[in-house]
Amino acid sequence: PYELGFWLRGASAAGRVTLPSVSGGGIMPGGTRDYEIELKPGEYVYSCPLNNTPDYKLVVR
Repeated sequence: PYELGFWLRGASAAGRVTLPSVSGGGIMPGGTRDYEIELKPGEYVYSCPLNNTPDYKLVVR
């Protein structure tokens, strides 16, 4: 078992400047945490910076 984390951000360089982002870590297997964020319409990606994962796409309409 190892810590997990996440980083949600705009999918493009422009999106990283104009869209909200949130990150967190220290989440152990079986654990949960809440992060409140209001997403604007746009394309986002999320991944785990503590683990080598791909960028998963999220579209907010």
